[in-house]
Parts: sequence; C-alpha cells; structure tokens
Amino acid sequence: MENRPVALITGSSTGIGFEASLVLARRGYLVFATMRDIKKAGALRKAARRLPVEILSLDVDQPLAARKIVSAIARKTGRIDVLINNAGFGAFGMLEEFTDEEIKAQYETNVFGLMRVTNAVLPVMRARKSGRILHIGSLAGKMTFAGIGLYCSSKYAVEALTEAMRTEVRPFNIEVAVIEPGSTNTPFKHNRHLSQKFKQGKSDYQSVLKKILSYGNSQSQKAPGAQQAVDAILKALGSRRMAVRYAAGFDATWFPVFRWFLPDGVYDWVLKRMFQRFTS
Repeated sequence: MENRPVALITGSSTGIGFEASLVLARRGYLVFATMRDIKKAGALRKAARRLPVEILSLDVDQPLAARKIVSAIARKTGRIDVLINNAGFGAFGMLEEFTDEEIKAQYETNVFGLMRVTNAVLPVMRARKSGRILHIGSLAGKMTFAGIGLYCSSKYAVEALTEAMRTEVRPFNIEVAVIEPGSTNTPFKHNRHLSQKFKQGKSDYQSVLKKILSYGNSQSQKAPGAQQAVDAILKALGSRRMAVRYAAGFDATWFPVFRWFLPDGVYDWVLKRMFQRFTS
C-alpha cells in the first residue's frame, strides 16, 4: 500500500466518477470512491470486485464531512496523490423562477462542496509537496445555455477557482486542472434538479422548457459515454506538467471557439434562430 498512489474521487455512484474509479484502480491506484448515498454503491461494489477500491459515504454539502474522510484516508495511507472533484448536479429552469433555496443548493454542491473537499486535501498534499487536483467542469463552464443558466454559472465558478488555485499551490508542487466534458451519455442529465415551478407545471416558460429538456436529453443519448471524460483525466494525469484545461468531446473542444470568435451580433442571431426552432 505504501508504494501505491492514492486517489480520492467524489460522486462515484454513476457516470464519470464511477468509470474513473474503476479505470484508476486498474492502473494501480488505491481508489477511495465516495458518494452521497452509500445505498447506491451496489453497482460500483460489484464492478470493483478484486480491485483496490474502497467505497465511502461523503456528502460534500456537509461542512465537516470532507475533513473526516480525508483524515481517515491520510491516517490509513499517509498520502493522497490525486483528488478528482466530480460530485455535482445540474439545476434546470429559467433563472428568474429559481427560489433562493434552489440557487443555494446548486452552489452548495457544485462550488462550496468542491472547495470543502479540496481544502481538506491540500494540507496532506502540501506535507508531501506533491499532488494533482482535477475538477470536473463542463462545456457549460465556458458557454451559457437557456434553461441551465444557474448550472452554467456554477461551472464558470469552477473555471475561476481552478485558475486561481493553480497559481496559489504551485510552490508546493501541486497541480490543478479542470476537465471540461461536453454532452455525455450518463445519468447526469436525467437526474437534473428541475425548478419547482417547472416541475409543478406553473412556469411562464413551461412549453419552451419542455422542448429544451427533451432536446438536451436526446442529444446526450447520442453522445459518447463517460469514457471520453475519463480519457481526458488520464491524459491530465499522464502529463509531465498538467495544462489548465482538458476538453472532453468534439463540442467541448470546438463550440467555445465558435462562440468566442464570432461577433456578438452574429452569435446573437444564431441564438435567436435556435430559440425560434424551440418555440415553433
């Protein structure tokens, strides 16, 4: 165990966290795969049989939970070489219709939870003067879309945190990067947290939201699975010096280029035409 690198992964019950836990374990890591609801560990426990994977309960929304888990891992192994902050969810609805509680919940998990786990791990990495931290961001952290504006804003925050932290911890030989998946065929989109107004059928945007949700879900069904994001994780971990960002997927690579190099007037016209398609 002393010679085996240690990885801590959040949000491992499905999707990217699930696949990353298995892939890193097969590549020689001792993986501590965490999830909010340990009752959902059955599939990972079965898939990870005979692999060096330990499954732990961790709700990143709880202020002290990350410190307790990290302390337990550090006592057991003396190290944490890799942290993958994958826990998160996507809120769906129009911005004006979210309640304060819904807005806080989105940031509690996607931003504050990410920071809690990272801040708990950093002292362990600083003591060893080595470590790599990967935040799972999104194409939605570089482009904003109607219906998921709140989620996008949380992923924009992850982008900013990555850049700032990367500079701050560099003197300790700790590297930080963000993985940016595009559309991915995982349970993520089907597990969206719908705004209460939309869920109750009372949204002033009800019709167009239904179409946007249906379109997004159908697109993700055609998309590659979690492996494309895991490939980006492996690329980052295999790099001599990690880059700031690793796009995962064609859309994550090229849509931001399309967005930021188009004049605003042209881009606004494209969005207007897209909106007309949904409303018609």
